Amino acid sequence: MTKRDIQSQHRQSLLGFFWILAPVIINSLVWLFLNGAGVVKVSTPDGTPYPVFVILGTTIWSIFAETIQSPITSVNAGKSIISKINFPKEALLMKGFYTSIFNLIIKMIPIIGILIIYHISPSWNLLLFPFYILALTIFAFTIGLIITPLGLIYTDISKILVTGIPFLMYVTPVVYAVPAIGVFKFLFKLNPLTYLINDTRNTLVGAEIHSLMFTIIVTAVSFIFLLIGLVIFRKSMPIVIEKIAG
Repeated sequence: MTKRDIQSQHRQSLLGFFWILAPVIINSLVWLFLNGAGVVKVSTPDGTPYPVFVILGTTIWSIFAETIQSPITSVNAGKSIISKINFPKEALLMKGFYTSIFNLIIKMIPIIGILIIYHISPSWNLLLFPFYILALTIFAFTIGLIITPLGLIYTDISKILVTGIPFLMYVTPVVYAVPAIGVFKFLFKLNPLTYLINDTRNTLVGAEIHSLMFTIIVTAVSFIFLLIGLVIFRKSMPIVIEKIAG
Protein backbone atom coordinates (compact mmCIF):
# COMPACT_ATOMS: atom_id res chain seq x y z
CA MET A 1 0.00 0.00 0.00
CA THR A 2 2.88 2.37 0.87
CA LYS A 3 4.75 1.57 -2.36
CA ARG A 4 1.60 2.19 -4.43
CA ASP A 5 0.96 5.45 -2.56
CA ILE A 6 4.51 6.74 -3.15
CA GLN A 7 4.39 5.75 -6.82
CA SER A 8 1.03 7.46 -7.32
CA GLN A 9 2.35 10.67 -5.72
CA HIS A 10 5.24 10.95 -8.18
CA ARG A 11 3.92 9.12 -11.27
CA GLN A 12 2.94 12.23 -13.21
CA SER A 13 5.74 14.45 -11.95
CA LEU A 14 8.75 15.40 -14.06
CA LEU A 15 10.87 16.21 -11.00
CA GLY A 16 9.70 13.19 -8.99
CA PHE A 17 11.35 12.84 -5.58
CA PHE A 18 12.75 16.37 -5.82
CA TRP A 19 9.41 17.59 -4.46
CA ILE A 20 10.17 15.83 -1.18
CA LEU A 21 13.24 18.07 -0.86
CA ALA A 22 11.76 21.24 -2.33
CA PRO A 23 10.30 22.74 0.91
CA VAL A 24 13.61 22.21 2.73
CA ILE A 25 15.65 23.74 -0.10
CA ILE A 26 13.38 26.76 -0.54
CA ASN A 27 13.10 27.48 3.20
CA SER A 28 16.88 27.17 3.59
CA LEU A 29 17.57 29.44 0.61
CA VAL A 30 15.23 32.12 2.01
CA TRP A 31 17.06 32.21 5.33
CA LEU A 32 20.48 32.05 3.70
CA PHE A 33 19.50 35.01 1.54
CA LEU A 34 18.15 37.00 4.50
CA ASN A 35 21.27 36.31 6.53
CA GLY A 36 23.62 36.97 3.60
CA ALA A 37 21.87 40.25 2.73
CA GLY A 38 22.06 41.43 6.33
CA VAL A 39 18.28 41.59 6.75
CA VAL A 40 18.73 39.33 9.77
CA LYS A 41 21.93 38.65 11.65
CA VAL A 42 22.05 35.11 12.92
CA SER A 43 24.82 33.75 15.10
CA THR A 44 25.22 30.02 15.50
CA PRO A 45 26.49 28.06 18.52
CA ASP A 46 29.70 26.02 18.54
CA GLY A 47 31.01 27.78 15.43
CA THR A 48 28.76 25.80 13.09
CA PRO A 49 28.65 27.48 9.64
CA TYR A 50 25.21 29.06 9.12
CA PRO A 51 24.42 27.13 5.88
CA VAL A 52 25.05 23.88 7.77
CA PHE A 53 23.01 25.09 10.75
CA VAL A 54 20.01 26.16 8.68
CA ILE A 55 19.94 23.22 6.23
CA LEU A 56 20.19 20.65 9.03
CA GLY A 57 17.61 22.57 11.07
CA THR A 58 15.04 22.87 8.28
CA THR A 59 15.51 19.25 7.27
CA ILE A 60 15.01 17.95 10.80
CA TRP A 61 12.04 20.29 11.21
CA SER A 62 10.44 19.05 7.98
CA ILE A 63 10.73 15.48 9.28
CA PHE A 64 8.88 16.53 12.45
CA ALA A 65 6.24 18.53 10.54
CA GLU A 66 5.54 15.73 8.08
CA THR A 67 5.38 13.02 10.74
CA ILE A 68 2.96 14.88 13.02
CA GLN A 69 0.55 15.32 10.08
CA SER A 70 1.06 11.79 8.81
CA PRO A 71 -1.70 9.95 10.81
CA ILE A 72 -4.48 12.40 10.02
CA THR A 73 -3.39 12.82 6.39
CA SER A 74 -3.14 9.10 5.68
CA VAL A 75 -6.46 8.23 7.34
CA ASN A 76 -8.16 11.19 5.64
CA ALA A 77 -6.85 9.92 2.29
CA GLY A 78 -8.59 6.60 2.96
CA LYS A 79 -11.83 8.22 4.11
CA SER A 80 -13.75 6.99 1.08
CA ILE A 81 -13.06 3.31 1.84
CA ILE A 82 -13.02 3.08 5.63
CA SER A 83 -16.81 3.03 5.84
CA LYS A 84 -17.22 0.61 2.91
CA ILE A 85 -14.50 -1.99 3.42
CA ASN A 86 -13.83 -3.86 6.64
CA PHE A 87 -10.08 -3.87 7.25
CA PRO A 88 -7.75 -2.91 10.12
CA LYS A 89 -7.73 0.88 10.03
CA GLU A 90 -4.28 0.85 11.62
CA ALA A 91 -3.03 -0.13 8.14
CA LEU A 92 -3.67 3.46 7.06
CA LEU A 93 -1.59 4.74 9.97
CA MET A 94 1.26 2.41 9.05
CA LYS A 95 1.05 3.49 5.41
CA GLY A 96 1.52 7.11 6.48
CA PHE A 97 4.33 6.18 8.87
CA TYR A 98 6.23 4.18 6.23
CA THR A 99 5.82 7.03 3.74
CA SER A 100 7.31 9.43 6.29
CA ILE A 101 10.26 7.06 6.81
CA PHE A 102 10.79 6.84 3.05
CA ASN A 103 10.77 10.64 2.75
CA LEU A 104 13.14 10.87 5.74
CA ILE A 105 15.67 8.70 3.88
CA ILE A 106 15.43 10.97 0.83
CA LYS A 107 15.95 14.01 3.09
CA MET A 108 19.23 12.57 4.31
CA ILE A 109 20.75 13.34 0.89
CA PRO A 110 21.16 17.13 1.37
CA ILE A 111 22.35 16.53 4.95
CA ILE A 112 25.15 14.27 3.76
CA GLY A 113 25.93 16.69 0.93
CA ILE A 114 26.26 19.79 3.14
CA LEU A 115 28.42 17.95 5.70
CA ILE A 116 30.79 16.85 2.93
CA ILE A 117 30.93 20.33 1.36
CA TYR A 118 31.86 21.94 4.70
CA HIS A 119 34.30 19.13 5.62
CA ILE A 120 32.50 18.38 8.87
CA SER A 121 33.88 15.13 10.20
CA PRO A 122 31.54 12.92 12.22
CA SER A 123 32.27 12.31 15.88
CA TRP A 124 31.16 9.47 18.15
CA ASN A 125 27.99 11.48 18.72
CA LEU A 126 26.88 10.44 15.24
CA LEU A 127 26.04 7.04 16.72
CA LEU A 128 23.24 8.79 18.64
CA PHE A 129 21.66 10.25 15.50
CA PRO A 130 19.37 7.23 14.81
CA PHE A 131 18.12 7.39 18.42
CA TYR A 132 17.43 11.11 18.25
CA ILE A 133 15.66 10.91 14.89
CA LEU A 134 13.60 7.97 16.23
CA ALA A 135 12.75 9.98 19.36
CA LEU A 136 11.63 12.95 17.26
CA THR A 137 9.59 10.70 14.96
CA ILE A 138 7.82 8.86 17.79
CA PHE A 139 7.11 12.17 19.56
CA ALA A 140 5.57 13.70 16.42
CA PHE A 141 3.65 10.59 15.35
CA THR A 142 2.17 10.17 18.84
CA ILE A 143 0.82 13.72 18.89
CA GLY A 144 -0.58 13.26 15.38
CA LEU A 145 -2.19 9.93 16.33
CA ILE A 146 -3.92 11.29 19.43
CA ILE A 147 -5.59 14.13 17.53
CA THR A 148 -6.51 12.02 14.48
CA PRO A 149 -10.00 10.86 15.61
CA LEU A 150 -11.04 14.47 16.27
CA GLY A 151 -9.34 15.59 13.07
CA LEU A 152 -11.40 13.14 11.02
CA ILE A 153 -14.61 14.65 12.36
CA TYR A 154 -13.59 18.31 12.50
CA THR A 155 -11.49 19.73 9.64
CA ASP A 156 -10.43 22.57 11.97
CA ILE A 157 -7.79 20.24 13.44
CA SER A 158 -5.99 19.89 10.10
CA LYS A 159 -6.18 23.64 9.54
CA ILE A 160 -4.78 24.35 12.99
CA LEU A 161 -1.90 21.98 12.25
CA VAL A 162 -1.15 23.57 8.88
CA THR A 163 -1.15 27.11 10.30
CA GLY A 164 0.31 26.32 13.71
CA ILE A 165 3.37 24.29 12.69
CA PRO A 166 5.09 27.21 10.86
CA PHE A 167 4.46 29.43 13.90
CA LEU A 168 5.91 26.77 16.20
CA MET A 169 9.06 26.71 14.06
CA TYR A 170 9.81 30.30 15.11
CA VAL A 171 9.93 29.35 18.80
CA THR A 172 12.20 26.41 18.03
CA PRO A 173 15.93 26.70 17.17
CA VAL A 174 15.50 25.67 13.55
CA VAL A 175 16.94 28.61 11.59
CA TYR A 176 18.42 30.54 14.52
CA ALA A 177 19.81 29.62 17.90
CA VAL A 178 18.05 29.98 21.26
CA PRO A 179 17.99 33.72 22.15
CA ALA A 180 20.33 34.66 25.00
CA ILE A 181 17.79 36.92 26.75
CA GLY A 182 14.15 37.99 26.72
CA VAL A 183 10.73 36.42 26.46
CA PHE A 184 11.70 34.31 23.47
CA LYS A 185 14.45 32.65 25.49
CA PHE A 186 11.78 31.63 28.02
CA LEU A 187 9.49 30.32 25.26
CA PHE A 188 12.33 28.35 23.67
CA LYS A 189 13.16 26.78 27.04
CA LEU A 190 9.54 25.71 27.54
CA ASN A 191 9.43 24.07 24.12
CA PRO A 192 10.51 20.37 24.25
CA LEU A 193 11.34 20.56 20.54
CA THR A 194 14.18 22.94 21.40
CA TYR A 195 16.12 20.10 23.01
CA LEU A 196 15.18 17.47 20.41
CA ILE A 197 16.05 19.64 17.40
CA ASN A 198 19.27 21.03 18.90
CA ASP A 199 20.65 17.68 19.96
CA THR A 200 19.65 15.92 16.73
CA ARG A 201 21.61 18.57 14.81
CA ASN A 202 24.50 18.35 17.30
CA THR A 203 24.89 14.62 16.63
CA LEU A 204 25.54 15.44 12.97
CA VAL A 205 28.02 18.29 13.42
CA GLY A 206 29.97 16.70 16.28
CA ALA A 207 28.85 19.28 18.86
CA GLU A 208 28.17 18.50 22.50
CA ILE A 209 24.95 16.67 23.39
CA HIS A 210 23.07 18.54 26.11
CA SER A 211 19.80 16.70 26.75
CA LEU A 212 20.23 12.96 26.37
CA MET A 213 18.38 12.07 29.59
CA PHE A 214 15.54 14.46 28.70
CA THR A 215 15.24 12.82 25.27
CA ILE A 216 15.18 9.33 26.81
CA ILE A 217 12.34 10.42 29.14
CA VAL A 218 10.42 12.09 26.28
CA THR A 219 10.79 8.94 24.17
CA ALA A 220 9.57 6.68 26.97
CA VAL A 221 6.58 8.93 27.68
CA SER A 222 5.84 9.23 23.95
CA PHE A 223 5.88 5.45 23.58
CA ILE A 224 3.36 5.05 26.43
CA PHE A 225 1.08 7.68 24.87
CA LEU A 226 1.56 6.01 21.48
CA LEU A 227 0.06 2.81 22.88
CA ILE A 228 -2.76 4.80 24.52
CA GLY A 229 -3.31 6.64 21.22
CA LEU A 230 -3.63 3.35 19.33
CA VAL A 231 -6.28 2.15 21.80
CA ILE A 232 -8.17 5.46 21.47
CA PHE A 233 -7.89 5.25 17.68
CA ARG A 234 -9.29 1.71 17.55
CA LYS A 235 -12.13 2.42 19.98
CA SER A 236 -13.09 5.69 18.31
CA MET A 237 -13.10 4.52 14.69
CA PRO A 238 -16.67 3.08 14.73
CA ILE A 239 -17.90 6.45 16.07
CA VAL A 240 -15.83 8.36 13.52
CA ILE A 241 -17.08 6.18 10.65
CA GLU A 242 -20.67 6.69 11.78
CA LYS A 243 -20.15 10.48 11.87
CA ILE A 244 -18.47 10.50 8.45
CA ALA A 245 -21.13 8.27 6.88
CA GLY A 246 -23.91 10.33 8.43
